[in-house]
Amino acid sequence: MVGPSITDADREQFLLRLKIGFSLLVGGSMAMVTVYGGAALPVVAGVFVGTTALGAVFAWVAIPDSVAGQPYDTRVRGPKPGTRTRARREGDGPTEEPRRADGDGRERTN
Repeated sequence: MVGPSITDADREQFLLRLKIGFSLLVGGSMAMVTVYGGAALPVVAGVFVGTTALGAVFAWVAIPDSVAGQPYDTRVRGPKPGTRTRARREGDGPTEEPRRADGDGRERTN
């Protein structure tokens, strides 16, 4: 079986760069809005610093550190894709559960 193609250190570095870019995007866009509004240079600099810090808080909330590294079967991610289908095909899954195609008027061919 093939393992992950990215190391944990590469994943952490990418997420850090993504968060920094996100916060700079927020700060830069707000600084451009204040420049367009005709504000003085110290005000623009203050808005850039303040909204970059606010963007860092947004990035910390919006981009979690551990989602990519979490194992399956946790509360956050749920079962691994295909687990229920594989169990049903092997006969270990629940057979009394109706299928989505049952009762919709279509003929089922197995």
